[in-house]
Amino acid sequence: MFRNLVPGREANQASLLLSRVVELTADSVILTDTQGVIQFVNPAFEATSVFGREEAVGRTPRILKSGLHDAEFYRQMWTRFAQGLSFKGMVINRKKTGELYWAQQTITSMRDKSGHLNHFVSVSQDITELRKKREQEFQLQLAHDGQERFYAAPPVVPGFDIGASAHPADETGGDYFDFISMADGTLVIAVADAKGHGFSSALVMALTRAYVRSFAAMQLELDEMLAHINRMLLKDLEHGHFVTLFLARLNSSHRTLSYASAGHIPGLVFFETGEVKCTLDSTGPLLGLFLGSKFSLQQPISIDPGEIAVFLTDGVAESTAPHGHEFGTERALDQIRTLSQGSASNIADGIYYVTREFVQDDLQNDDITSVVIKADRAK
Repeated sequence: MFRNLVPGREANQASLLLSRVVELTADSVILTDTQGVIQFVNPAFEATSVFGREEAVGRTPRILKSGLHDAEFYRQMWTRFAQGLSFKGMVINRKKTGELYWAQQTITSMRDKSGHLNHFVSVSQDITELRKKREQEFQLQLAHDGQERFYAAPPVVPGFDIGASAHPADETGGDYFDFISMADGTLVIAVADAKGHGFSSALVMALTRAYVRSFAAMQLELDEMLAHINRMLLKDLEHGHFVTLFLARLNSSHRTLSYASAGHIPGLVFFETGEVKCTLDSTGPLLGLFLGSKFSLQQPISIDPGEIAVFLTDGVAESTAPHGHEFGTERALDQIRTLSQGSASNIADGIYYVTREFVQDDLQNDDITSVVIKADRAK
């Protein structure tokens, strides 16, 4: 077929090489006459379209027509051909199986030595998977941007410095923190962690955030909020999926902190000296697993001047270095003490950066979230 397109020679080395290239290229090649009747297709066309060569030759490219391009699209295409111009663009085609595919297509007019039009050649690349990947990346970026807006800015609370930091392992994550100002002047702090990370966990976190805010608006106690959220998540989560949730209420007037925790890792309160004043252990089971779970509300703990309360997710202690060692709780405690002279935001950010340094910038294997409440020193 291609030998006849080389002027003056019928079977020279160049034409043989051209034929070989066309046969082996991964791009689909279609050759038609001036009436659009197919004279040749290469193996890549057969693989992509599922039309065999014998099924395509003698017919027109209309066998690929998807029905998704209007008459104006084809009119503009043929107008370019009439002007001796090539066409280049994205075309939606339909395979023999009925499946749609997206192709980046170039159609060029071919002329003989006299300048007379004698063929059209179409070269197209199947970009369906690339398009899907870009669409997924776009959707993930939208989800990432939306989740970023979920993270409430640390509020200004008289007598306290509050900071927070969230770093998902993927574009979206399963960790969540929030600050909710209550009608009685107290501040509710939420820190949660859904099983796993990524897009599905981010959806669970969006649900959890909505439930936390809804039940907080009802002025419920923290333990009652956990019971209600548990019942809602039982209806939403797939079997075996769960959420840990730590809820605290800061009373800035009394300088106290009360809390209730559903299976979350312990919070920590540090004396000004850096020693651990108390651990805030879980007061009930994980959310989304058991009907009728009970949660208890712990009595208020004093947060005296210079003391620091820290609420983490397990991505901190479980950050793993290439040699297989985890960052661990003791390293986390040591780093909080080291960072304790800084602002609450610097402590929260610093916790993340020291874990990343520990794993030697290896891939992050879990979301890392920190909330820090630092009581102002007495003047």
